[in-house]
Parts: sequence; structure tokens; C-alpha cells
Amino acid sequence: MIWTLLKLMLTSGISMKRWNNFPRIEDISHLDNVWFTLHVAMFLSFLEEQNWKTVDKEFIIKKIIFNSIKILVLSDINSWTRNYIEKVNKDIFNKLEQKVYDYIFSFDAPDYLKNDIIETIHNTDKTLELSIIEASKRYAWYKECLVNREVFADMYEVPYKEIMWQLDEKRKDLKSLDMLLKNPNYEKYLSNIRKLSHSLRWNQQKRMFPISVMAHLVLITFLSYVLWTIENHKNWANLSLFELMFKALYHDIPEAITWDIITPTKKAIIWFEEILEEVEKDMLEDYLFYYVWDEYEAYVKPYMLTPWTWNEWPFVKSADIISALFEAKIEVNYGSTNFIEIYRNIKRKVNTFEYASVEYVLKHVVDSFDNCDDDLHL
Repeated sequence: MIWTLLKLMLTSGISMKRWNNFPRIEDISHLDNVWFTLHVAMFLSFLEEQNWKTVDKEFIIKKIIFNSIKILVLSDINSWTRNYIEKVNKDIFNKLEQKVYDYIFSFDAPDYLKNDIIETIHNTDKTLELSIIEASKRYAWYKECLVNREVFADMYEVPYKEIMWQLDEKRKDLKSLDMLLKNPNYEKYLSNIRKLSHSLRWNQQKRMFPISVMAHLVLITFLSYVLWTIENHKNWANLSLFELMFKALYHDIPEAITWDIITPTKKAIIWFEEILEEVEKDMLEDYLFYYVWDEYEAYVKPYMLTPWTWNEWPFVKSADIISALFEAKIEVNYGSTNFIEIYRNIKRKVNTFEYASVEYVLKHVVDSFDNCDDDLHL
């Protein structure tokens, strides 16, 4: 099951473009949308906590990622098409989605991992968290629609009005959304964050499946969850799952501002890497932290600037490198000869990781990429 989801993420998840039947000036992949939804949800969660609410942020991260699984198989059936389907037969779409989950969970995986994903998907008890998720999805749609509407106003008139109506309805009950929509600085912060969807990984290499930094962060977050769950079951990993996933979500955000400067360049001249660290801090102040409140900056800054200094960092770093392994693997499988040596070098490095969860991934997930059917659908 894990290889199935990872393969779908690395193919359908990054190839499937949002607003595919609309003219558009930017291409946002499904995984780009998932990450931005996650970030908006975390932002709204912190705003809710400013108003003395308790928010289960770990549940929100898991719920958004797990709910996105069905789109990897079904493709992106937009919300207004779904609304029309439900007018004809309200139960039919639920049956279709259940068939997707039955298909995904038919593949082999540890039961404790399957059960947690299933329980999270079907949990409808957390009212505040579910409200934040729905608001975050609509805000992500709004930002996507807003950009393209500037050029194709007539094409986007109907969905734009629908999204704005939905946001206006949601803000009546969700204080954090109302605060976001009233504050231009918060919107500017989130707009700058969205630049990650245009920052491509492996930018020096020819790609069969170009993947953005934003989509890469979804993969790392999912892999962090998988590694933690397996490790916790086998060896009782005394680490916070939320801290792992939050670090995975945030650690590459500076690249939205500074772009990705590769390690050989950073180390080419003595002291250049240290200067870049100072420049990164200054640029983040000007482009991101200037627009948010002090408590939020104080909390998220370490996750962005010093992500590899805490107890959780070896685990997240492992997920980061394993994500790179799968990104290279999918390229090799589809004929990119320039990734053969890259894949071998990364795999040699992963083989040195002394975690039971990494051993499981190497034994049950990596090689399955060679053996599985490329045409994964219902």
C-alpha cells in the first residue's frame, strides 16, 4: 500500500494539474494544492489558539493528506461537479470514494498503519478541526482562482463567485478565517509562501516528472508519518509525531524566498555558507515575518531556519533523503538515464540509516516500484 501511494503521489500527484478544463497562467499540481491547504490550516490553527481554542493540529495534517489519497485514483473532480452529482444521487459519490479506499487498502501494509489511516479518514467528531480543513481548502481554491481570474475574468467568474460565497459563509463561524480575510498582511504572507509551488527540485536535471519543493514537502510529511508509525510500533519511538510532521512541512520554506542554492555552491568558498545563513534570515524578515504577529514568528522561525538541530531532525532528514530516493527512482523507471547514478548514490546513503522503519521501506517499498503495474486505477 505504501509503494502504491508513493508512486501515485510521484506520478499522478505531480502530473495532475488543478483547473485542468480552464485556461490558466499558472499550473498547480494536486500535491501543491495539498501542501498549501496544509499550511493555511496550520496558520488558521494558530489564529484559533490566539483566541484560546485548543486545536488538534496533528489530526489536521493527517486528515488533509489522507483525504487527498482518493484524488490520486479518481482524478480531480471539482467541487461544483460533485455538487451537481449529489443533487442527482447524494449517496453515489460516497460509494465511489469508498471504492477508492477499498482499492488502496487492498494492498499489503501493516494493519496498525492501515487502521490509523482509516480511523482518521472516517473521524467526523472533531468539529473545529474539520471546519479549519474545509476553510483551508476553500482558501487554497480562492488563491488559485484569483491568480488566473486576473487574465481570464469571464472564464473564472462563476467559480470565483461560488468560492467567495463559501468563504463568506465559513467566516461567520470560524474566527480565524475572518481574521485572515480581514488582514492584507496575512494574505501577503501566504502569497509569498505559495511561491514554493514554482520552485522546482533537481533544477539542473532533465525531468520526466518535474516536482516542486511544495509537492516534495507533502512527500516528506507523509514519509515522516510512515516512518514514525512503523518505528513506534517496533521500537517505541519516543518522538512527537506532530513535531516530525510540522518540521517536514516547514523546513524548506526559506526556498520560497532565497531559491534552492545547491550544497556544492554553498561550500565552494570559505564563509560563503555562513553569509548565506545571515542573508536567509534577513530575507525571511522582509518577505515573510514582516507580515505576521510576533508569537507566530517566534514559533515557526526555528522550523524554517534551524530544522536539523532538534531530537526529531534525524528522522525527518531520513524522510527527506528517502523522498529524494523515490523521486530519483521514478525517473529511472521511466527512462531518465541521468538519474541512474543519482539513485545509486542516494540508496547507498539510505542503506546506512539504522532504523527499523527505514529497513522496512527498503525491503517492502523501494523494490516494489519495479514490480508494480504502472496503470493504477479502479
